[in-house]
Amino acid sequence: MPHGESERRLADAALLRATVDQFLMRPTHRPIDLDQFEKLACGLVQLLDAESVADCAGDLCGHAETPAAVIAALLEKGGRSARIVFERAAALHPGLVRVTAEHGPAELAAAIARRETLDRKIVAALASRGESEVLCALAANRRIHLDQAARRALVQMGRDDLKLARVLLDRDDLSLDAEPLFLAADTHERRAIVREASARALASVGSDALARAPAQIAGRIRECALARDAEALAAVLAEGLDCRKARARAILADPGGEALALALLALGVDEDAAIRIFLGAERAAPDVARVRALVALMRSTPARAAQRLVAAMTGAIRPEKERAASPSAQRPQAAEIGLTQRRNGRRRLGSKVRL
Repeated sequence: MPHGESERRLADAALLRATVDQFLMRPTHRPIDLDQFEKLACGLVQLLDAESVADCAGDLCGHAETPAAVIAALLEKGGRSARIVFERAAALHPGLVRVTAEHGPAELAAAIARRETLDRKIVAALASRGESEVLCALAANRRIHLDQAARRALVQMGRDDLKLARVLLDRDDLSLDAEPLFLAADTHERRAIVREASARALASVGSDALARAPAQIAGRIRECALARDAEALAAVLAEGLDCRKARARAILADPGGEALALALLALGVDEDAAIRIFLGAERAAPDVARVRALVALMRSTPARAAQRLVAAMTGAIRPEKERAASPSAQRPQAAEIGLTQRRNGRRRLGSKVRL
């Protein structure tokens, strides 16, 4: 860039900053002053680069009388300026916010997720997106209300996104099911999650017990342990846990090893094979204290609690299939179908009477 042009841009940026500062000094302005400010600010915004404009965007978005044309010019500039507008401007058209939340670029959707207020539909649209940037921004925003559906969607995505899971676990103002977020939990959080799952397992009735994996799965896991074949072990775990292979690999890669210990317990693997697997996962000298702690975890945790925890971590579908096939689950379903049929019959009868 020529030296003269660079100096001119610096002068224009300084003029915009001075103009904005003067505008911000007063909470209200005469209509004629607003018109003059709009013309000058829009002209300078068009001349300057996006980064220079962004330095003033936040202040302009925070003033109640900033003209809509100036906000539109900031949006058109794109980049950080547009992100600031989507995050802070109070007077944005609801339709624009909704469409951008649903279909806009991830960086703009993330900016919307950081707004001070969001209605339920916008929150639902943001929670249904798959970009980590958007979901983490939404989960970290403590100024908005996350209803049960949004929390459930975020937790489900947190199974495979440890950064998002960590953001959710760091919040102390939400009622969350932390079991699917186990892989992102620290040592103290994991102990609490296991303790609560164990208490629920011991207190619940046996009719809702989860089905164990086929016996041959444990045998194949022992073979993998003897061969120290990590890839084959991941495949067997995925089959036994009824989950995607990527989630089985995540359990194997868990540095603490607690997730793997719970998975082996849930699949009925004996301690000798489990110890071989724990030792095989050590890249350096074996950590005997760590292996003992994992074996202690297996001994102290009810198998039913381990099954539920691992199903939550992996999104396993077998437990749901088992519950759906049980007679206790079919009876309410049949009753619900009968009630729906009776309601439909009343609607048809009502329509005939009105005719």
